[in-house]
Amino acid sequence: MAAAFLSVGASPAASLPQNPKDIEKKLKNRPLHWSPPLIDSSLRSRISSPACALDTALEQAGTRATELIANLQNFTAQETLNYQALDRLGDVRDGASGTFDYVVVFQQASGNMVIQENRNPSHASRVSLAMVQDVGLPEIALMFLPEMQSDYKMSCEGTVEVNAQPTWVVHFEQRKDKPARTLSFRGSRSVYPARLKGRAWIAANSGEVVRIETSLMEEIPEANVRHWFLVLDYAPVQFRTRNVKIWLPQTVDAYCEFDAYRSIAYHTFTDFLLFSVQTEQKIENPQ
Repeated sequence: MAAAFLSVGASPAASLPQNPKDIEKKLKNRPLHWSPPLIDSSLRSRISSPACALDTALEQAGTRATELIANLQNFTAQETLNYQALDRLGDVRDGASGTFDYVVVFQQASGNMVIQENRNPSHASRVSLAMVQDVGLPEIALMFLPEMQSDYKMSCEGTVEVNAQPTWVVHFEQRKDKPARTLSFRGSRSVYPARLKGRAWIAANSGEVVRIETSLMEEIPEANVRHWFLVLDYAPVQFRTRNVKIWLPQTVDAYCEFDAYRSIAYHTFTDFLLFSVQTEQKIENPQ
């Protein structure tokens, strides 16, 4: 299996709400707020049983990631995005909400898998340039591919219940002796690999990744990136005619700090559709 490599724009966005009739209500009920995940803090809400099993968690997560690559084709979705940029004094300098036709294309290049995102604003959506930048949402979980796991130092922090189901919480950190292949940022002159750290919540009964919190291990001054955080919550997407269920990001929160400003973005994804299949699908609530 070829390695996954993602190239992300220098002004990332992030995640947000859901179905058309509910989007406006959710936007009003959830104001944008700078609240990145506390990656380096101690894990809370651990339960003592069942015990955390790192080898089992990584083996199952690796199987699920391999199945994702095998089953997932190019796909589209409806994306709702709420975005805000603040200057160094905390004053809002830019902000908008919009709905996008979100397209993900999988390609092979030089033996690697390259995943490209595209966003086309829906009619009457208010957008800014920063809102349509690639973020790198579908492929973050591919760090658990068997051939990618050795890029990271991983440890099990404990077992936590999510929706009444036990999940193993795996802490990951890019190894210094391995190339950073999961994420990169595009600057004005080149592409700069990014080293990541964070946590993944892996379902103990299936190996599905249900949540990821991640951040940069260090600044990337060449791309003017000081800090970058993602919080991804996953849900199963049922593609009916192929009888395939794939866990994909349903909501994502992104917090980015650049040299001159901070940005906050919330995404929500609905109405997934494989390119080659004319079918209906739905997102189910995580089990």
